Amino acid sequence: MGTSSAQNDPGWFNRGRVLTLALGIATLLALYVCYLMIDPFIPPLAFALAFAVATNKPHQWLRRRVKNNSLAAALTLLLVALTIIAPLVLLGTYLVQQILANLDELQDPSVWTHWREAIYSKPVLGNALRWVESTFDIPGQLAGIAKNVASRAGQLLAGSVNVLTQLVVMLFVLFFLYRDRDQALRAIRRLVPLSDEEANRMFSQIGDTILATVNGSLTVALVQSILAGVMYTILGVPASMLWGGATFIAALIPVFGTFMIWGPIAGYLILIGSWVKALVLVGWGMLAIGTIDNILYPYLVGDRLRLHTVPTFFAILGGIGLFGPAGLILGPVTLAITIGLLQVWWSRTAEGGTAEETMNFPEDRQSPSSVVLKNP
Repeated sequence: MGTSSAQNDPGWFNRGRVLTLALGIATLLALYVCYLMIDPFIPPLAFALAFAVATNKPHQWLRRRVKNNSLAAALTLLLVALTIIAPLVLLGTYLVQQILANLDELQDPSVWTHWREAIYSKPVLGNALRWVESTFDIPGQLAGIAKNVASRAGQLLAGSVNVLTQLVVMLFVLFFLYRDRDQALRAIRRLVPLSDEEANRMFSQIGDTILATVNGSLTVALVQSILAGVMYTILGVPASMLWGGATFIAALIPVFGTFMIWGPIAGYLILIGSWVKALVLVGWGMLAIGTIDNILYPYLVGDRLRLHTVPTFFAILGGIGLFGPAGLILGPVTLAITIGLLQVWWSRTAEGGTAEETMNFPEDRQSPSSVVLKNP
């Protein structure tokens, strides 16, 4: 009888399990192939999502007045293209051209000679510079860095056709994000293994993160870099546009931020004897560049959720390293999703429940992960 049961038991590899395993493998392969197909378009998709979230209020205002969804989406897209995207593209093109010109200046030996003479006039700094020059090939290092950056900037200009293609894809996707936003959200809700309340909280958190990143951190950093670049140019700082671009990156760094750029430049102006220019730059850096964050951020973001500065900094820079320019958006969004998932786990298990049970998140309590959602 035992022998008969063993013969009738097909074991673990029965037909149903094999078919399920094959279906799972086929699904994973299909998803991987889809990822490979969409990978070149991740940047325009990310920026389209960012623009859709950041400009949702104007679109909803227009949609209430234009009953046709397609027409409302087309009008919003036209307004965004004319008022935001076109100026950003023109500004980016101008900055790249100016950076290329500035890099040519940095590769000019006379520029380094001028700096050396200014530093040599100060006994202590002059001795320190002599030691550094005996140890490192400073002019060669600067020339190498300049050539490397110039080659990358040149590739950006040379790839204008690719940039144009990405821009068209972004506008194409943005139109459908405006028009079919509700359908897309319903489809995502059906796919994610979350309750309605958990999904609502997750989507709200992601939207707030995108708003805080685009309308807040990135916009403020852009304004700070423009203010700094204009003043660098007025004061006659060599490679002013290059330092303006560096100020944009520094503006994303907690605590010191833009001071890491305009501070050393002010020191350089002091070394060459331009005390008045140095004082003007210090005053401009402290009063205009340094305080614009406190003025613009509340206006642009309002009472929206603001991620803590430190995780936001690592999310943006880490996202850029992983995704390229799209990391400006995808980095903080990935962080927000991770925090949201941790909150789901905490809300389900904090009171002794199981991970399978969906529970309401207490409004008067904070999960351990929520401390990174707000600046102190």
